[in-house]
Amino acid sequence: MPGHQMTDAFGNDIAQLKALMQVIDEITGHKMPKYEMHEMTSKSTLQALQYLIDDCNALDDGETIDTLNQTRIEIKYLCSIIHDLRERVKEHETEIGRLERLFHRDY
Repeated sequence: MPGHQMTDAFGNDIAQLKALMQVIDEITGHKMPKYEMHEMTSKSTLQALQYLIDDCNALDDGETIDTLNQTRIEIKYLCSIIHDLRERVKEHETEIGRLERLFHRDY
């Protein structure tokens, strides 16, 4: 089943990336940036789409290229929304913590 193989290969890539990040962290003694799952998956997907776009450019299939480019734009936009929402959640959690501290201080 082709879709299943893609998932397995993709899952292995993520596991290998996490393992590599841990090894680098241990060697350097510095924390490596942690990537969100949507960031890792979108990078692989966007790269695969770019390869398809490049292949289609060789064949000059304008409609397919337009569809693939639109897909890339939508993925980037959705990742941006996810990032913004996570930032807002962090801000709200900080504000909730501040309000809870004020409440406990007053009572």
